[in-house]
Amino acid sequence: MISPQSSSALIGALEFFLGRREGLQRFDFSLDGFWRSFGAILYILPFFAINVAVEHRLRPPEVMVTGPSDFVFVLSRLLDLGLDWVMMPLLLAAFARNLGIARSYASYIVVRNWASVVMSAPQALIALLAGLGLLPLEFAAILSLAVIGVMLRYHYQIVGATLGGSPAFRAGLVGADLALSLVLSGVFSRLFGG
Repeated sequence: MISPQSSSALIGALEFFLGRREGLQRFDFSLDGFWRSFGAILYILPFFAINVAVEHRLRPPEVMVTGPSDFVFVLSRLLDLGLDWVMMPLLLAAFARNLGIARSYASYIVVRNWASVVMSAPQALIALLAGLGLLPLEFAAILSLAVIGVMLRYHYQIVGATLGGSPAFRAGLVGADLALSLVLSGVFSRLFGG
């Protein structure tokens, strides 16, 4: 059962994605709302599970033999997700004052966290269709890249609406968030042989 606050935030994230700025009014920007927004990861888990299941299923046979066990594979992905979920908010909190965003930091994190659910859904759908053989892998990869582009633009708009700043600042923050995710993913792949 989705709580009314969660439902409102998810609708707000979807509305903002669709270009309706009034969607921002659906978010709870209180201190409780800030901490509650980290619970959005629970709504990401089904999409995450689809992605991990398909990734596991599509691993080459030699990786299945020499790579990590199923348990270690899933554990590495869960650890990656968890660390990725908190790392950018922690780093940004440490530098918020220097970046001049201390007053709007919490609002950005609230919207970013809930918007992550919206950003996770299309990739999971592509993975599911590819995993079921309904979408050729090459086309799925191209479609996935296009979706990433759309989601980066969405994230850019979130930064602009909550933190403001110059286009360079917005692009830099979006780029830093993406780079951090890629670095963490690479580290976990190396550590666990995924």
